Amino acid sequence: MKNKSLKRLGLITNNTIRQVLISVFGMVIPFLVIRFSSKEIWGSFVAVYLFSLFAQQVINWGNKEYLLRKFSENPAKISSLFSENLITRFPLVILFSIIGFFLFSGSYGFWITVWLIGRFWIHSVEALVLYQKEFDKSIGIEVLSFIGFGVSFYFLKCGITVYSLLIIYSTYIFFKGLLYILLFKKFIFFQKISFQIDYFKTSFSFFLLSVLGFLGSKIDVYIVEHFGNRIITADYQIINSLLVFVMSVTAFIYSPFTKMIYRNNDDVIKKTQKTLAYFGLLIVPVSLLVIHFILKFYLKTNFDTTFYLIAFLYVYPSYVYGLDIVNLFKKHQEKIVVKNLVFGVIANTVLSSLFLYLQYGIIGALSGSAIAQLFVLILFKLKINREA
Repeated sequence: MKNKSLKRLGLITNNTIRQVLISVFGMVIPFLVIRFSSKEIWGSFVAVYLFSLFAQQVINWGNKEYLLRKFSENPAKISSLFSENLITRFPLVILFSIIGFFLFSGSYGFWITVWLIGRFWIHSVEALVLYQKEFDKSIGIEVLSFIGFGVSFYFLKCGITVYSLLIIYSTYIFFKGLLYILLFKKFIFFQKISFQIDYFKTSFSFFLLSVLGFLGSKIDVYIVEHFGNRIITADYQIINSLLVFVMSVTAFIYSPFTKMIYRNNDDVIKKTQKTLAYFGLLIVPVSLLVIHFILKFYLKTNFDTTFYLIAFLYVYPSYVYGLDIVNLFKKHQEKIVVKNLVFGVIANTVLSSLFLYLQYGIIGALSGSAIAQLFVLILFKLKINREA
């Protein structure tokens, strides 16, 4: 029993390190650009960044959640399930690559395509990383590819432009995706594999969950980019990334055991949920203190106590209702999750737009997101209480 507990702790630790590295590397990049260039350069790059983020959400089409459940139900068919998923979703890469050429110039469109292909590979294998628990190898890939980015950026940092940044970043993503595909090449099996049009219908709820979760955490950034100037956009994109990272910590903990959560009873899930909620009361304030120093010394931006109180209300609810989502998926009640998140996205969009229109700036956008998160929390808890 002791060895089993140590093994579980090791898996949690390795996956947490992996996820932290992915998030930290993603957050370091804008700091590097701002440090060696300007906020204006990063603020201009955010437009391309936001397009690619939305494109990858659609391209993913809920594949991670769908495959994790399918792998658990059919462990002998992992290769065929994974390969069919690759073939079925690839036309979406082509579609958004074409859109990229229309929205941006031809040269930009080419590198956006390179970016999307790399992201397609990375997100395609995420279910395999979790199911096979290949966390150590994933850490190696993340570190190696980021070193490649760092070396490239170092030689071009003095004359960095939006276009040169796009080239470096797209190459970095493509190289990382290629390494992941090579790691799991034994699961790629195209013989007797065909395009599965029914996949889009079967996994539609997973797709909606993914897109709504994304919009719930990023719609305010899109709105700020629309309303604000490049400096405000640069600041808020970084603030949002830091806060979303803290929200994601709870998922880092339980994601290695998703297949076991699907098999456990409600009592076990409730106990785990209480533990995560108490854990959030510790980790969120500590994280916000760290974020305070990051914003003060690196972004040269100061906020008062009100900002951090609002930030807490934005971040903490995810520690309370996170496992509710997994549990509802376990019971095949995805429609309830989708409905609650739709209400959250609508509330976030309306409130953030209103507060920005009223000139409340960054605090206004964050307030809209925080109120929306509390609204989503209430909806999930009302559902749970009705079933109790």
